[in-house]
Amino acid sequence: MNTASKPRLVHSAILMLVLSLFTLSVARADSPLEKHMEHMKKAYKELSLGLENPQESNQAAYVTLAETIKSSALQARDLVPELAAKLPPDQKATMVKSYRDAMDDFVVSVDGLIKNLKDGKWDEARKDAANLKNEMRDGHREFRRE
Repeated sequence: MNTASKPRLVHSAILMLVLSLFTLSVARADSPLEKHMEHMKKAYKELSLGLENPQESNQAAYVTLAETIKSSALQARDLVPELAAKLPPDQKATMVKSYRDAMDDFVVSVDGLIKNLKDGKWDEARKDAANLKNEMRDGHREFRRE
């Protein structure tokens, strides 16, 4: 091998490594379920910040953020967690049912948050938001492999 081809070979190897790492990271982040979870996470963070010192003039924006959480949750509900694909069929069915039941409960909790936001009940909305955070954390522990 001549010395001129060594840099090209090294360059090609590095490029292949970078592309493979990029592909692996994009594959997970681009799954439909991950996209919906990211939308929920982003809306939740923004809403939580707003509820630290809520302004009545931002009430509609808070409701919109909570509705974004609900919409993403409803769309995510019908998807199958990545972890379920690795289970035997009988365990997969049980896990998917459990996941969907948890998402249904989560949506009910979001509905309570939306009602309190619309009513301007900020203290209750903050409690609802804290409960949502706990539900999200618990759901990730049960249905998502970190």
